[in-house]
Amino acid sequence: MDKKGQPMQQITYTKKDVAKKTAEKLGQKIFQTEEIVDGVFTVLREMMSGDEASIRIEVRNFGVFEVKPTKAKPRARNPRTNEEIFVPARRKTHFKPGKLLKEVLKQPVD
Repeated sequence: MDKKGQPMQQITYTKKDVAKKTAEKLGQKIFQTEEIVDGVFTVLREMMSGDEASIRIEVRNFGVFEVKPTKAKPRARNPRTNEEIFVPARRKTHFKPGKLLKEVLKQPVD
């Protein structure tokens, strides 16, 4: 919410936006950085979707991506119907920001 109580507008960045900003920062052509950025995200996705139950990818000065197993919930409840259902065990993702990113995010919003 902003100062007037209105919901704040959310900005969505795409992989192409990441490639553009990377190209600007490195003084490269977009088509060169698009291939690299796409490759990095493909490798991260492949690593995170591996067979291991628990995975941790640490990117220094940025943060940690984790894949953690969840427990099965044999007695979960559907809130609409109040029906008891079984929720199987699965894996979930989690991101924990690194020290530098955490410090920036702690700053008050103007």
